[in-house]
Amino acid sequence: MIVFSNGEPVEFLTGSGALAYDGRGWIWEYPLRWMGILNPHEFTIVVKTLTLRPRKGNLRWYAPWRAVRLIPGGAVNAVGLTNPGIDWWIRTCYPRMRRMGLQMVVSVYPESVEEARAFAEKLRPLQIAAIELNASCPNVAHCETDTVSHVHSLAVALREAGHPLIVKVGYDQPYVAIAQAVEGVAEAIHAINTVPWRLVFPERRSPLARLGGGGVSGAPIRPFVREAVRRLREHTHLPIIAGGGIATLHDLEELWALGARAFSIGTLFLRAPWMPNRLVRAWRARYPERSQQPTLSAR
Repeated sequence: MIVFSNGEPVEFLTGSGALAYDGRGWIWEYPLRWMGILNPHEFTIVVKTLTLRPRKGNLRWYAPWRAVRLIPGGAVNAVGLTNPGIDWWIRTCYPRMRRMGLQMVVSVYPESVEEARAFAEKLRPLQIAAIELNASCPNVAHCETDTVSHVHSLAVALREAGHPLIVKVGYDQPYVAIAQAVEGVAEAIHAINTVPWRLVFPERRSPLARLGGGGVSGAPIRPFVREAVRRLREHTHLPIIAGGGIATLHDLEELWALGARAFSIGTLFLRAPWMPNRLVRAWRARYPERSQQPTLSAR
């Protein structure tokens, strides 16, 4: 477990957007929530990444398979940050999540320092656990958040909101250098975002090749996640949130041994949405002391 400077503890987080924008899940998950099989209150809800203004991206509600495909053990997506924008979320979803009593982290993608400051201004008055800077964008063309100095500048600007900051990095970035640069600004590092198809399956054509290949999540990226967590633990002091390919108790145990102290579960909600809560309960039953003895953030 990680405890932020505002006293908010996080242990199990949903991957950004795994339970949609408000923690209730996507429409096909509603019956599981109504039956109590899927309980969002057992997670810190990380909302689907938001941009400052509405962004069309590649996802269409009437044909989601055009931007998201299941593959053996995981998924590949080229959603491209489709979202209705931060103002819509604050107006529509934030009040609902507050009424539901959900712990929330707002994931944002600012394209410039000016946009990061605008996000900070909008998020400052809200009661949230943290802001997550989505500093990795494998599904967005002409990504600008690929340099250490740029990510650091975005992080500094977002901290003006007064909330704890999580920086989410990608395997195809200099993620160790980014983590070192944001120490003292961020309170946790999240490793990792989806991994570009070309790195996971260099000799295979992606089913989303027309959209640039997309990013892979789930079991195929487990080796990449474990490498990233190990390297971050060796070279930085930031608490680590591990995400990518988590589906079993053994996955959690391995990531804990490598140095992770919180976990992000995403693709499992898509492939087997009745499983994430079972996994959380199994972990807490086997290792209650790990949930009761939090590790303070490095700030």
